[in-house]
Amino acid sequence: MNLDPIRKTLIFLFLALALFASVAYDSLVVQTNDRFQIPLAGVIAASFAAAFLLQRYPSRVIKPVLVAAWPLHLFTIGFFWVCFAFHGGDQLNQFAIYTLFAYAMFLVIPLLFLLDRRMFVAFVKLVAVLSAVLSMPSLVGAAGHESFLGIPLRVKFAYAQLSGINASAGVFEHPEGHAFQMAIGIFCCLYALRSTGRIIFVPCFLLTLAGLIVSQGRAAIYGVAIAILFSLLPELFRRSRPVFFGTLFVALTFPFFILPQLATIPGVAGYLRIERGLSGRSEAWQFATELIEERPWIGYGFMASTKFTEAHQRTLRRSGFSGAGTTFHNTFISRAVDLGLIVTCIYSLLYFVPLVRICRPSEYSHEQALIRSMILLTLTTAIFRDYNIGGIRSTAMMGAMFLGLANLWQFVALWSEAEPMADSSVRESDGMTTANDPEYASQMS
Repeated sequence: MNLDPIRKTLIFLFLALALFASVAYDSLVVQTNDRFQIPLAGVIAASFAAAFLLQRYPSRVIKPVLVAAWPLHLFTIGFFWVCFAFHGGDQLNQFAIYTLFAYAMFLVIPLLFLLDRRMFVAFVKLVAVLSAVLSMPSLVGAAGHESFLGIPLRVKFAYAQLSGINASAGVFEHPEGHAFQMAIGIFCCLYALRSTGRIIFVPCFLLTLAGLIVSQGRAAIYGVAIAILFSLLPELFRRSRPVFFGTLFVALTFPFFILPQLATIPGVAGYLRIERGLSGRSEAWQFATELIEERPWIGYGFMASTKFTEAHQRTLRRSGFSGAGTTFHNTFISRAVDLGLIVTCIYSLLYFVPLVRICRPSEYSHEQALIRSMILLTLTTAIFRDYNIGGIRSTAMMGAMFLGLANLWQFVALWSEAEPMADSSVRESDGMTTANDPEYASQMS
């Protein structure tokens, strides 16, 4: 009896369970009820562990893949060294959970997908459909309702004074997190539509697009715009690393130079809340810079950003910063305050190295376009929000997963279910498709 289809089905079911649990963890109901958080975290961890144990790993795969994840290993070492050597090992449980989910989403899950392309495609389709379903409560919230089928919704009615639309997070805790989820769903819908041609993904795309619009999350919206820009530019802008990074730098800084022009476009200024600038982020970042200057190398300890913004929330909120009491709304600035500049530079490699590797030419153009769009979206939102490589929220985990896929892009030929390339051979021992590429052969030796 062939048990392989049953094993793969179980792996997918565990991944789906982890996805649903992470979305539930990011919801308003769970974030306002602490008693739900630990059980959900346990469900996610157990699901990942079960999927990991069920997967068969060819022995020659483990070593090169572990080596390719060196930025995560280096960051983990620096993370624990700073926390234990200089901050007394406070919040050990948070350290362990953070590291566990970082490895799960940056290494383990991407490896599962690289070994089975069909599972990757099925998971992306699941994310597309789930995101479309999650968009519906936000549309109800944008219409002015505070609950949906008895489920409380997060709605910012004050945004209607500026844009004419209530900013709605739906079931999520924050509109910005909901916007990130909708942006992820948009790209998953486009990929699913392109790879399957099924008409069902057209309404899914329209729903997620509507959910992104009503959420009014500017970072996610701009991340989508940057990803679309790179999809429309000539191939040179995606293959040449100097051109790619130069264009990305210009794209990330461009809005700061055209804000006056945008403010003159009817409706745009209100929707993007241009008169509020960065909504107090510049003042919060200036405050963070002063903190970093006092302790530049070792920081103040894990989650110190939360404590500082909470202690100074009266001053920060006066400048319009709504994140007071949480973080500095910039992943890299928050890491610098918490862990110092050295560890933050290492942490930045978790974004930079995957961006370098995704420029590598590949036969899997649709998958590469999806992954590139996701990491451009993740990087953009990380600059204006705080989405970590690690953590339990669905948006953070999805961003880390696609960064991990980009980081392992050099092993894309492990996708056993993909069509063999013209110069490839199929190994009967484990069903892997490996390209006859000297560089690839040296990596796998």
